[in-house]
Amino acid sequence: MDELTEVRELYGRPDDDPFAKTRVQARMRAATRRRLPWQAGVAGLATAAAVAAAVFVPGLTTSAPTLSPSPGNSTIALSGHSILLAAATRAEAAPEGAYWHVKRLYTMRWAKPYGKEGDTYQLESSTIAEEWISKEGRAWSGSRKLATRPLDVEAWRRDGSPAEWKVEDGGFSTSPGEGKLVPVKGEQKFQLGGEQLTLEEIKALPADPEALKERTLEAIRAAGVVEDSVDDNLPVALASLLYELPTSPEVRGAAYRALAALPSVRVEGDTTDPRGRPGVAVTFPIQHGQPTQGKLIIDRDTSMVLASLVTGMPGKGDRTEVVLESGWTDSEPAAPSAE
Repeated sequence: MDELTEVRELYGRPDDDPFAKTRVQARMRAATRRRLPWQAGVAGLATAAAVAAAVFVPGLTTSAPTLSPSPGNSTIALSGHSILLAAATRAEAAPEGAYWHVKRLYTMRWAKPYGKEGDTYQLESSTIAEEWISKEGRAWSGSRKLATRPLDVEAWRRDGSPAEWKVEDGGFSTSPGEGKLVPVKGEQKFQLGGEQLTLEEIKALPADPEALKERTLEAIRAAGVVEDSVDDNLPVALASLLYELPTSPEVRGAAYRALAALPSVRVEGDTTDPRGRPGVAVTFPIQHGQPTQGKLIIDRDTSMVLASLVTGMPGKGDRTEVVLESGWTDSEPAAPSAE
């Protein structure tokens, strides 16, 4: 399956079971781990082609320590370690609610040129996707296509400023689509490493950092990853516990503490996510001996993951997942708004 077909399969076609694409992604991640373990990190950090989404948890006010500039690596490492521990403390203090809610913005830049010869341009399309899980295991999936935009506005205007573009199995429009919310049937499963966990198994994850690390390593080994590559998959799997899976505040805190103890994880300093929100960059290698690197951007004030990125993939572009909202909430499931 080529990459374009893969994206269409995951995001382009409506389905009675909107979580089907999540399960397809999980199977793809597990299969990829068995072939090339480093690619599991790529899939886990950035779903499908290119993505965007965010995290919100109210009531968190503790200030994070400042990353102090220093000519010595030891001071930088110590500051970074402190930032991750501060994030752990805030994560543990986050409130719980009736629903686990994740809202993401998936963005794709299409390689095919549109327009007249000599005045061609590419399109960028975006979709908001939301998942809601109640503590009892009921689930809903929401989606909304946003307005497609041309990346070269002048070429688009010379093309007559079209408002729609047709493709083989659908089309693009400069007008946003209607928001949809669909209940999801059946028991939901969640991907951790190479395992598919039930909601009850997620609730049973240990809140002790060392125990959580060992449980995550066990889940990674379940995919049949060769032992020499197991540790390379650990930061990615722990990162999924921070914003993807419906974990308790205590488990998210333990995941931060486990990440802080890994020698391959570094805090690189202040940055902004693709939407311009300020945060701190946390990086780790994904492919041993290659430049492929994972990056989390974490909000200092809330400890929430704002984005996850994969860079340096040989022969491929960078991939980004921006999180718009993630966490426990008492707000009822609703169809996604435009933003």
